[in-house]
Amino acid sequence: MSYNRKEFLKTSAALAAGLCMSDLPLTGFAAPGGTKKYGIQLYTVRNDVNKNLASTIEYVAKAGYNQLELYGFDGKTFFGKSPKEFKAMLAASHLTAPSGHYGMPDSVVDGNMEEWKAIVEAAAVMGNKYVTIPYTNDKYRNGDEFKKYVEAINKVAVLTKKAGMKLAYHNHNFEFNKVDGGKQFLEAMLTQTDASLVDFEMDLYWVIYAGENPVDWFKKYPGRFAMWHVKDLTTNAKGEKESTQVGDGTIDFTSIFAQKKLAGLKYAFVEQEAYTMPEEQCIKKSIAYLKKKNWGNNL
Repeated sequence: MSYNRKEFLKTSAALAAGLCMSDLPLTGFAAPGGTKKYGIQLYTVRNDVNKNLASTIEYVAKAGYNQLELYGFDGKTFFGKSPKEFKAMLAASHLTAPSGHYGMPDSVVDGNMEEWKAIVEAAAVMGNKYVTIPYTNDKYRNGDEFKKYVEAINKVAVLTKKAGMKLAYHNHNFEFNKVDGGKQFLEAMLTQTDASLVDFEMDLYWVIYAGENPVDWFKKYPGRFAMWHVKDLTTNAKGEKESTQVGDGTIDFTSIFAQKKLAGLKYAFVEQEAYTMPEEQCIKKSIAYLKKKNWGNNL
C-alpha cells in the first residue's frame, strides 16, 4: 500500500491544523427528483486535499460525485475549517456528507465522553447520518482491553443516537483474526453490539484481502452492513496486493451488489489507497465504471 491508514490516523490532527438506501448512493442512487447519488470517501484524494482543499472538493464534484464520507476531524476543525465553514464549502459544490470517519479517542474508551460529545456535535453540523469509527488501535484488539473497547462502543452508540445519528464501524483485515473466546474480531463486534444502535461499514477490499467472502457475512448477519467501501484489488509489480480504481481489479462486484438488500445497504463510497495515476484521474475512472454498471438507489 502506498499509504498506511494507521499512520494517517495518528497524524490527521496535525494535517488538519495545517490547512464524507436500501440501495447505493455510490453507484447511482436516484434521489427524489431523479438525481443519482454517487459517493466517495474523501480519504481517496487525501494527497490533493493536503495540497489544496478547495480545488480538490471542486474536482470531486465535477467528476460526478455528490456524496462524501469525511475524514480529518481534529477535535475542532476539518483541515482548519470549522464544521460550519466546511459544510458551506461542500454545499457550494452541491455535496452532502452522509457519513464521516471519526477516531475513537483513548479517553472515551476510558470512560470520559467529552471528546465524543465534540465529535457528535461536529457530525451533526455536517449533516452526517452516520458517525463511523474507522480503525481500532492494536491495544484494543484482544483480552480485557477488547472487552472495554466494545463497552465504550455501546456507550457512544447511545450518545450518537441521542444526537440524531447512528454509529457505524469500518473494518480492515485484522478484524478477521480471532479474539478471546475463539470468535473473529468482527463477529465478536457484531454479536456484542446492539443492531438497533450499531451498523457496520464493510470495506469490500479488506474482506477479500483477508480471504473472506462479503456475501457470507451478509447471509450470517443480514441488515447489519448499511455502508460499503467500494475499493478494487490488484497485484502490483512487487507481487503485493493493493487497491486500484473500481473496475480495474479482480473483485466481482456484480455478485456482491446483487446482495445489497440482504446486506442492508444504505450508502456506498468509492475508496482507493494506492495509485499508479493522479488521484483525479483515478476517481474519474471509478465513477465511469459505476455509471456503466448502473447500480442505483432510490434514496
